[in-house]
Formats: sequence, C-alpha cells, structure tokens
Amino acid sequence: MSQQTELRSKSEERAAVVKAATAAAPKPLTFWEQYRRKPQGMVGLGIVIVYFLVAIFAPWIAPYDPMEDLYLADRLAAPAWITKTSAKFKDAPPTMRTYLGVDDWVREQVDGVSLSSCELPYFEGVGTEIVLPQTHPVEEEETPEEDPWSAEGFWVSSDVDWDPFGLLADDEEVEEVEEPEDEYGFELEAPAEETIGASEGKLVLSHSQEYDYMPPKTFSFGFDYTVDAPSSAETTIMLELVTPDGQAFDVWDAKIHGSVESGKALVDARDYDLKMRLGIGFFDEPTDVVFSQRGTYTVRLSAWTDSKEGPVTIKTTPVKFEILGLVHGVLGTDHMGSDLWSQLIHGTRIALAIGLSSAFIAIVLGTTVGLCAGYFGGAVDEVLMRIADVMMSLPTLPVLIILGSLIGKSVGNIVILLAIFAWMGIARLVRSQTLSLKERMFVEAARASGASGGYIMREHILPNVMPLIFANLVLRIPGAILTEASLSFLGLGDPRVPTWGRMMQNARQFGGFTRLAWWWLIPPGLALTFLSLAFVLIGNSVNEIY
Repeated sequence: MSQQTELRSKSEERAAVVKAATAAAPKPLTFWEQYRRKPQGMVGLGIVIVYFLVAIFAPWIAPYDPMEDLYLADRLAAPAWITKTSAKFKDAPPTMRTYLGVDDWVREQVDGVSLSSCELPYFEGVGTEIVLPQTHPVEEEETPEEDPWSAEGFWVSSDVDWDPFGLLADDEEVEEVEEPEDEYGFELEAPAEETIGASEGKLVLSHSQEYDYMPPKTFSFGFDYTVDAPSSAETTIMLELVTPDGQAFDVWDAKIHGSVESGKALVDARDYDLKMRLGIGFFDEPTDVVFSQRGTYTVRLSAWTDSKEGPVTIKTTPVKFEILGLVHGVLGTDHMGSDLWSQLIHGTRIALAIGLSSAFIAIVLGTTVGLCAGYFGGAVDEVLMRIADVMMSLPTLPVLIILGSLIGKSVGNIVILLAIFAWMGIARLVRSQTLSLKERMFVEAARASGASGGYIMREHILPNVMPLIFANLVLRIPGAILTEASLSFLGLGDPRVPTWGRMMQNARQFGGFTRLAWWWLIPPGLALTFLSLAFVLIGNSVNEIY
C-alpha cells in the first residue's frame, strides 16, 4: 500500500512538472501575429486594401463612364484645380453646356407667331413648336387702266429753252444748263408697279449667358428641326451669337422651300464653313474673333416665312449651346474629351481582376503539375518537367504579342495567355518540396495504411506546401498586372475596357508626350507602381514568415 501511495505521489509530481513546463513554454505564434510584426507587410496590405476599396466603390468615386462619356471638355484639358496654381490656366474656361427649351428663351419679337412646347417622336423630351402665320399681299386701291402714252399717263419735261430764231443768243453769257437725262433732253416716267407679298410674322428669341474667361478653343450649336409648310412657302431660320458690344455673328441659317421632315442644324468652330461665314482665314481661330471679349453673350434664334397658302409650323429640339472647357475634373481629359479620373479609377478594377485571376489560374496549374511530378516521379516527372523547360525557354512577351494578335484582343484571352506562361516557376518549387515531403514518416505511414496517391497529395503534402503557394501567388499578381499593361501599351490590349496600359498607349499615340500632358502620363504609371510594390511587400513578408 505504501508503495502504491509513493508511486501515485511521484506520478502526480511528474504531471505537475509537465504541466508547469507546458505553461511556461511560449505558445506558437499564429500567422497573423507574425505578419503584423512586419512593417513592410502592413504597409503593403494597407495599400492593397485602398486599391480594393477604390475598385468596389468605383461607380461612386468616378462621376463619368470611362468609355461612353466623350467630349466632356476640350481635348487634353488640364485638371480643374490647376487654375489656382498655374498662371497659364488662371482664366481657362470650364465646360459650359446649355440646352435652350421653350421656357429658356426671352421673346424679343413675336409678331402674330404662336410659340409652345411639343413632343417629338424621335426625341425624348420636350421640344419647341413655332407656328408662323400666313403672309398676305398688300392691298392697293383699284385704278382704271390707263394708256401709258395718253396725256395723263405720259409727259415730257425738258430743260432746253425754246428759241427757234436764236433771239436769245446775244453777246451775254449763256447760262449753262444741266445735261439732260438722255440725248434728247427729256425723260419718260410711268406709274409705279404694285408692291405685293409683305411678311406679317417674325419670331426672334434670345438667351443671355455670362462669359468671363479667356477665349476657348471651340464652341458649337446644334438642334434638329422639322418644317410643315405649303409647297410654295419659303421659310428662313437663323441662329446668331451677339457679343457684349452688340456685334452679331450669323453662325447658321437655312432657307427652306416647302416642308422638311428631318433637318439638322450643326455649328462647330472647327469647321471651315464657319470660318467662311466669319470672313477669317483657314488657319485663324473663330473663337479668337467671337469670344475676344468678356461679358454677356446672347444667343439669338430667328424665324420668318413667306407663305401665301397657309401657316408654317416649325418644331425643334432644344438648342444645344456648348463651350468645351480647357480645364476639367480631377485629372483633365484625353484626346477624345473623356474623363481621365474615371479611366484611372475603373482601371483599378481591371488591373486587380487580371492580376488575381491570371495568378490564381497559374498557381492552380503549377501546383497540380508540381505535385504530380514530385510524387509520382519517373516518366511522369520527366515529361512534365521537360514541358516546363520548353515553356520557360520561350520569349514570353513576343509570343504573347503574336498569340494576342491571332486569337483576338479581349480581357479573357489575355488572362488565359498570362496564366499559360506563368505556371512553370511554381511547378518547379512545388515539385522540389514534394520530393522532400514524400519521404517523411507521416507519408510513409499513410501509404502503409493503404491511402491512395491522390489522398496523400491532397491531405498530407498539399497542406505543407500551402505557405509556399500563397507567397508565390502574391508575387505573381504584380507580374501579371505589368505584363497586361505592357501588352496594352503596345496596342494589344482590349480596346473596350479602360486599363492603365491603354491610358499610356493613348497618351503616346495622341499627343500626351508631345504636349507634356503630365496629368495623362503620370497617374497610370504611379498606380501601376504602387499596386505592384504593395504585392511585393506582402509576398516578401510571407516568405520571411515561412
């Protein structure tokens, strides 16, 4: 009994020592506890989180569609905030866009003209309906028909004195007389013809707008119209722009005979027709003539008709008056007047989607090949590794350029091509780890218990190579993003989506470099740099942990 008691006390002491040793031993740190101690890893994670938030909230951050919204301002317009920092853009105008409907006009002259709103079948909105009254001939008093050669209808006047015998021709100075109307010294007068066809109705509408900036590079007017009139009617529609000093420029007019089912009025300062109207040279700018002053400008719309068979009805869409600004938004515009800030923000989505998807496909493919080659060995290993060697020996970018040209320019094709040429490195790393792990005791025990090769690779080897796989996944993302940007910069990217590489390609092709439009060149480059740097910092931190 005493021996049993002694043994029990010794076992209890031994258990207490083990418990105390276990309590005193430091607990193993989790992955997150180790990762958050890496400053560069936390910086990279913070940058990636910002990029993901931008990608998620892109429709709310970017106010415009990066592909559909064009001509928001003039080509290569500078950022709006630059007016406060640069003397060159101090007085640069923003975009001014006005739609003049029936309620926006001031009625300067309405002589018997009906003006109202209407609905147009080809236009979603309210149009303007103008009804010009019928014109009538001027009524004259009826006079009896007379013989123009009668005494009442014909008379002769002469300045020559009647002196058949020359009695007046003495030594006195003869008065000079004025030359007669013709060689006979008389003129013929006849009754005036009747005047007919005076116009009784004319419409003049005006709209005033303040302009206190330097001259823009372009302006435009535009509206659609229909005319319902008798076949003999002649209708005139005129559009004028009046400067602050009262000088009126006839920028567009049309004389319409009869009816017109669909007409279009379009005025653009870049057209030569407007330069001819203004009487300036081919290389002169209409805006320097029209917008040479600051103050109140007036848009004037006039319409009148000569119609003796009935009234004339004119229906128009709202008149669009537009001045494209030289400054716009956060980052200005590109060569098509598209918002660069929206392109940059929406490009974040495309960059992350391409980088993550192509890297994930490459990791899955490389991991599968590496596990099979390392575990099965022999002929399987030899064949798979020789395929990997051949793929690694190919020049990646030239092959991508050729294949991209052959199979088409789309984001899906680019992702597949990037994945096909990115799996070889991870396959070799996983193979080397598998060759080491398959000789471990736990793998031998699983094999001895009758486990299949697929089960052993999935349950025993794969979990032990996951840290290596995760680190390589993170490091593959910036490579995929930069490769896609390179293809887009070379003109082989998808033209239907906004990417950072496409932004730089457009800048190179359409004057961004020659005009030194830094707001077009620098932002996409910085976006690529910081996103790639963030994933590299994360990948290096993960490698240090494992």
